[in-house]
Amino acid sequence: MAPHLKADAIEKLKSDWVSEGLNDRPEDATKWSIQSGVIAAKEKVRADEEDSGALLQLAEAYALIHPTDKRCLNVCDRLMAMGVRTLDLQKQGCAHQLHGRCLFLAGRFEESLQALVRARACFKDMGTRALRRQNNAGLLRAYAALGRSREAAERLEVAFTLCEKEDDCIELYMDAKSALEHTGVSRDAEVLDDIWYVWLDTHGDVKAKFESYQDMCSSMAGRLASGPEERPALSWSSVGEAMKEMVEDKMFRPVFQVLLSLLAINLAVLAMMQLSKRAGG
Repeated sequence: MAPHLKADAIEKLKSDWVSEGLNDRPEDATKWSIQSGVIAAKEKVRADEEDSGALLQLAEAYALIHPTDKRCLNVCDRLMAMGVRTLDLQKQGCAHQLHGRCLFLAGRFEESLQALVRARACFKDMGTRALRRQNNAGLLRAYAALGRSREAAERLEVAFTLCEKEDDCIELYMDAKSALEHTGVSRDAEVLDDIWYVWLDTHGDVKAKFESYQDMCSSMAGRLASGPEERPALSWSSVGEAMKEMVEDKMFRPVFQVLLSLLAINLAVLAMMQLSKRAGG
């Protein structure tokens, strides 16, 4: 039996899947609209506790609050115990996919894989390209977490063929990189790179986008790590330009948000220290 991934690599896979779930929220979703969706779904379940469609709606509503919301897994477990055969195939697939994600985030990787395989069977007959891509990305994570890198690589190749945008391919590659480079087997990383660079060679649009991201990373790294003789003049315009680049590029946005949060915390601590000094004086 292949060894499972190391804990830090698994946490990275979980984090990636959580981020994906949060990014998939409707653009107009608000806290009020999400809570309203939960209330409406609960009312449907109360009206008919054996309505599998209502249970799926409730699970999806909890997932919108946060992918790790334990109530989502509880409702999914209840739904699976009752059965989903009354739903059409696509909704059955969505139910299994959501259950698989919940199980993965709960650390139940074998069960997650089983749920995702069931979702794959449903989506094969009735599923959009986006749903099949999400399913293959989930299977990639599950196989990787279980140390089954060959199957993970196979799912990556299939998922690439289902990508509709250049960013989808790049994000998928980054997810796979998080998984396959931490298996402890150097060949896994080599296989990943082989798959990726073959894909780039045959898809010029993806290659151009990927190289533009690499150039941006190199540019930012150069600004941060340049020697004194190469250091650019510090001015509000140069700072503003760098901040604008980070905010507008979604690859840097999470890092920028963390930095802003740390700045806010430091300012709050500084303010409290000043108030304490004044009170003591």
